[in-house]
Order: sequence, then C-alpha cells, then structure tokens
Amino acid sequence: MPLITHNEKEGIRTLLISSGAAAVGFARAGSITEERSILFRRWVESGSAAGMDYMRRHTPLRDTTESVLPGAATVISMAFGYASEAERDPALPSVSRYAWGQDYHDVLREALKESVGKLTEIYPGAGFRICIDSAPVDERYWALEAGIGIRGRNGSVIVGGCGGYNFLVELLTTLEIEPDDPSRGLCEDCGACLKACPTGALQPDGTIDCRRCLSYLTIEHRDDWDAVGTEAMRTPAGLHTLFGCDICLRVCPHNRHSDESKTIALLRPSGTTLSLTAQEVLSMSRERFNALLKGTPLRRARHEGLLRNARNTLYIKP
Repeated sequence: MPLITHNEKEGIRTLLISSGAAAVGFARAGSITEERSILFRRWVESGSAAGMDYMRRHTPLRDTTESVLPGAATVISMAFGYASEAERDPALPSVSRYAWGQDYHDVLREALKESVGKLTEIYPGAGFRICIDSAPVDERYWALEAGIGIRGRNGSVIVGGCGGYNFLVELLTTLEIEPDDPSRGLCEDCGACLKACPTGALQPDGTIDCRRCLSYLTIEHRDDWDAVGTEAMRTPAGLHTLFGCDICLRVCPHNRHSDESKTIALLRPSGTTLSLTAQEVLSMSRERFNALLKGTPLRRARHEGLLRNARNTLYIKP
C-alpha cells in the first residue's frame, strides 16, 4: 500500500480521538532498540518480574511487532485518561484509581470498535489489531516512539492533560502511515515518585521490582506472599492497601492538573469501588464477589486474593 501522508493521517488521528483518546500518535513498526530489549531481559533475569512467568515466555515476542501482526507497518499509539475529581475516603483501605470504574479492557475495546470498523471499510485490504494488555507489545516504548508523551522516572508515560493517569493502547496496522516525531523528553526529574515509593519497588532505571510492589502483590500475585512480599505488605502503606497502588502517581507534579474531560464516561468511578471496605470484602461469598464486582478491574485479584488483601489491612502486629 502507498504511504499515507499528512492529510489522511490527520483524518485517522481525528477519528481515533473521537473514540475518547486523549492522544494519538504514529510510529514505524518493527523492532524495538537493542538497548530497550537488553533492559527488559535484565529486568526479567533479575527476578523483578516476580511470579509473572508469562513475561519471560513472551520476551522474544516483545522485540518486534511482526510477532503480533505479521506485515505490520505502523504502530498507532493511543492514551486514554482515567483522571477523576472523585475521591475515595482516605480512611478506607486504598483502591487504585484506575479500578474505580469499569474494566478498561472491555471499555476501551468497545470504544474503539466503531472507529476501527470505519478504518477497515476505508482501507479494505489493510490489517488491524487492537492491543490492550492483550499481546506482547512494549506499549511504553511505542508510546514514546509515537511521540504522545514523555517518560516518567516511575516508568510511566506522562501525557498532556491526563498525566500518568492513562491507559496505553496500540493499534497495529499494515497501513504505512507517515510517522510522528518520537519523544525523547523526560519528566521534571524531581525524584518525588522514587522518594515516595513506600517499599523501595521503584528502581533508578525506571523499572519496578515487582517483588516489593504493592500493585503486583495485591493484584497479580497468587496465594500467600513470600517473606519479601509480606515485609512490603506490612509497611504502613501495605496495611492500607486493598487493591493496587497510586502513590508514585499521586505525588507526581504532572498529575496535579489532570483533566477529567479527557476521561471517557465508562472509566469514571462507580459507587461500588468508591465505598468498598475490607469488612465488606471479608463477608463476600464467591457468588457475591462475582456478582458485585463483575465488569470491574477488582476481579483481576480473584476472590481469594482480595480476601487475603482485606485480611492484611486488618492485621494487628503481635
């Protein structure tokens, strides 16, 4: 297919922004840099991926978009904001802000369905694949290559209007679209995120030691925590955590003026997650858990994991 240049590209950008994206950028598909690949491999080999074995299994696939969509010529990177003016009572155990609404995987895929459908009609011979944490794609790398934000010291991509409170989504396509300028910018490098991390999970190179990360320990980790995980969860911040952690985002100066208008409606908070208590979790049967939290990110922790987290928030040190 011929190269899609400025006017057509801007039409595609406008179409995807109409789906609710706060930012849309274009990068030439292919392989990530050797430096980026080595950094990820070292992170996995150091044990920092903790129990996420799929990270190790999928490592070779992350190196190139060809493994995700054969013939891919362009990565369209999008950011969807989830900032909100609502607040969860600070006296309640904390729930990560992204989990206050409906499950973003379902919401964003539905939001993009119409726009991607239109693109397949306009370009009937082209291939497309939406990636929302559903494929081995280095989403932060491609967001920077597409120029939609700057790199934060906590590893996040900071996007205008929504700061670090954003979900990154990739649309891989066989269309050859004129790329945007990549972003090589950095955050203000104030170090607030590293200083605020209560367990030392954030590393100077922008990676996270998941063995100490409250988000990993309360969401992805299965069964009981090991000694390192237990130590992290018994810190004051860990004892206040029911699901996920936003501390490094809350202290970031780029997140002080996030714009709720850049948050699509279905990602805005629901009453259930804003008011959920540890006691309510502990009283939940599996059936109640499935019914009450259906369609929310909290399902990711599973019934047993959320019960474990709730018990920890009520832990009394001997």
